[in-house]
Amino acid sequence: MSGWMVVCRKELADNLGSKRFLLLFGLIIALALLSAYQGAESIRESGSSGQLFINIFSGSYGGGGSFLYMMYLFGAIIGLSLSFDAINRERTEGSLSVLLSQPIFRDSIINGKFLAGISALSLVAVSTVGIMSGVAIPILGFGPGPDEIVRIVLFTLITILYLAVWYAIGLFFSTVTRKTTTSMLMSISVWVMSILVISIIASLVANALYPTQMPTGMFTISEDGSYSQNELMMTEYRERIQANSELRQMIQRISPSTLYQEAASSITTVSGIFISGPTIVSYGSSSSYYSGAEQDMLSSWPQITVLAVILIVCFAASYMLFLRQEIRAGA
Repeated sequence: MSGWMVVCRKELADNLGSKRFLLLFGLIIALALLSAYQGAESIRESGSSGQLFINIFSGSYGGGGSFLYMMYLFGAIIGLSLSFDAINRERTEGSLSVLLSQPIFRDSIINGKFLAGISALSLVAVSTVGIMSGVAIPILGFGPGPDEIVRIVLFTLITILYLAVWYAIGLFFSTVTRKTTTSMLMSISVWVMSILVISIIASLVANALYPTQMPTGMFTISEDGSYSQNELMMTEYRERIQANSELRQMIQRISPSTLYQEAASSITTVSGIFISGPTIVSYGSSSSYYSGAEQDMLSSWPQITVLAVILIVCFAASYMLFLRQEIRAGA
């Protein structure tokens, strides 16, 4: 058996048996069950033929929190929790130097750890989506159609990619730092920036460059009490609102969480509803707007590509740094 496979099996067993992983996995399963039950009940009680099975994942039923938003928040945590101490903890304990004394290539260690982490995270995504579907089908009385099955598979793969990105980010910090507390704090800082700080910065910059306040004098009241509007000012105001929205969205796409949110929303939302964080913005109905899974996949391809690039860059950086590091017992 090759060295990376030996390391992968050992790391996978350690990950699946760790209290940290089991606690977070149990939390995600519990929240997923609640989301599936709430979504299925809302769809069933609405009695609308336009409600689709896939909506239990996107929250398009309008019944509260969605599985998509849950993964947007907690997916990063479970990815980071498996990797923030993957390298520096073993370096500090001295087990890494012992492992390198065996007939195992150095690159096999980091490759095995990475594959073990991705395998554990894939198990989380696949099992959670499967459990949600199993809970929703008996409640709704129907299952997903062919197009929805494709969407569910694509959504699961995008979720795995998103979890893998955060695992790679945590692995990078674990490689460049010597203390687990440092890598943990750096990982948490990136997570907070991704879901909160970048959005705040985007709003501040967009509002500073393109203020959204309605200009005075745009509406006037005539002597007979009727309202009239300045068409030129109205056009400029609409253009400024559009520019503000586009700039804010462009800045927010620095965040892996925003990229995942946009890609997953495109795949799981088939009724003209876009999920923006905890907010649901409707711009159509299922009867007037519907695109196939292939078209939605193409529309989300730029976000998926950027997520894949982030994953490759973070892992490649960790790989190169790990191969060049001097590893001593207790160091």
